[in-house]
Amino acid sequence: MLHLPIGRWRDWIPADCPGCGRRQGGQGLCAACLASLRPDPARPCCGRCAHPLDEVGGCPDCGPEPPAYDRVVAAFDYAGLGRDLIRDYKIRRRLSLARPLADLLVRAVLAGEAGNPRPDWVVPVPARRESLRRRGFSPPAEVARLLARRLGLRCHLDGVRRMREGERQAVLDRALRLRAQVGVFTAFGAAGRPHPAPPAHRALSGSAADSARPLSGRRIAVVDDVLTTGATLQAVASALKEAGAVRVEGWVLARAVSPGSGRDGGRGRGRVLQ
Repeated sequence: MLHLPIGRWRDWIPADCPGCGRRQGGQGLCAACLASLRPDPARPCCGRCAHPLDEVGGCPDCGPEPPAYDRVVAAFDYAGLGRDLIRDYKIRRRLSLARPLADLLVRAVLAGEAGNPRPDWVVPVPARRESLRRRGFSPPAEVARLLARRLGLRCHLDGVRRMREGERQAVLDRALRLRAQVGVFTAFGAAGRPHPAPPAHRALSGSAADSARPLSGRRIAVVDDVLTTGATLQAVASALKEAGAVRVEGWVLARAVSPGSGRDGGRGRGRVLQ
């Protein structure tokens, strides 16, 4: 027992569930919280953006033109407990939630893996400088590196960079979000946009580093915390495909859904753990 790897100790040391606060044997979310976050398998969702379909089988969130990304995988709805966990992670800066949240996204990726090719790279959406200064960490980057290690994939933390800061998405409506993100991002290898390779320690592949492979012909998974309008994912996917990527998927922790489409948005845990 004393010689167990550090990761295995998490499976049996008692701890409070970060979702409900109940004491349990092991780290991470308890069985009840995991069950409450599990998507309804009977609920039909859009094959492109993962939003629940409407009564006539149409997607209320997709526009007439197909987006630059090819598929979205979401771990849970941005509602109830899922919303609480995201807020704890991002707003209350509970970095310890990165691992259980990454585990939830791993579960969703593996559940939808059949018939879909595995990506060559995992790339996080780059955080704004102001957000990095305020939080001290990048929520997508922390989840991306943990997820990549679990799945044995290459994680390129600097695969996408910001050309400019852009406006905070939370204060914009849908139309403004879509316009505001145009030209914000650039990807490694984009024509006319120098993007030098980062130091070796910034590119992870589970246990090995690889920071110099071109994007041409590559399949990329973009990791983010919440997908709302898809404006950020659209802009990142466009930059990646401009640099030569052939397929871009969005792997997100939470998917915001229209009222009435998802689970009860008000059914959270009723409190936020400090």
